[in-house]
Amino acid sequence: MTALATERWGDHGPRVVLVHGSLNSAAAAFAEQQVLADRYQLIAPYRRGYAPSPSTDRVDPDRDAVDVVDLLADGAHLVGTSMGGVVAMRAAALAPEKVRSLTVIEPPALPNGAGRPAADKLATAIREHFEAADPTDLETFAAGFLDILNVRMQLPSPLPPPLAEAIGNLTTERPWLTGVPADALAATSFPKLIVTGGGTPGFEDVADALAQELHAKRVLFDGSPHAVQRIGDRFNNELIAHITSAEKAMV
Repeated sequence: MTALATERWGDHGPRVVLVHGSLNSAAAAFAEQQVLADRYQLIAPYRRGYAPSPSTDRVDPDRDAVDVVDLLADGAHLVGTSMGGVVAMRAAALAPEKVRSLTVIEPPALPNGAGRPAADKLATAIREHFEAADPTDLETFAAGFLDILNVRMQLPSPLPPPLAEAIGNLTTERPWLTGVPADALAATSFPKLIVTGGGTPGFEDVADALAQELHAKRVLFDGSPHAVQRIGDRFNNELIAHITSAEKAMV
């Protein structure tokens, strides 16, 4: 087992594990959730390939899921954003007995949305971009990827080392293949919350499909960024309510 570097905020209350996505890091992805440290023990790992955790030659969501399971200890609430949502769902399927609740934010589980027009269109566009783009031209690769997602983000040039590392990791992903085990998750009893921001129609399709299959609560914060947790209080209040409900159900 490879020990991941983690951010830890708070020393009492229920344990909450926060899993970051592809073009981000633990501290940056969940900066708006640090205010919750007065009520939760927040643990945000840096996934493999994201310093100061060990480097990797490719992103492997299944390997990441095993890493996350180790952080759940004897039970935790699990939150994942973007590719971190895929990792979180795979981790939850591996060790459902350790999961008190699951929250995912725009997970690119595109195979789970197959057959829905916007999800199929997004999967095709991402696959064609990854097949055609030069993975060594990090700025152009990332700009094209963000454009497909309708994410308006001005990349700094030159790229700072952490962002260059993150984009390098992204080039090894295969988002059009990163499905999650919906059947296994649907059979679990912990409550599930799926959040989107309305900016990428394909992710809305995926979230709708997952919510239906997993019997999950579905929340749209329309007009929010892809990393919806960055809106702060509105997301945090929904997360608090979700966790509180799960805790009460366990009593």
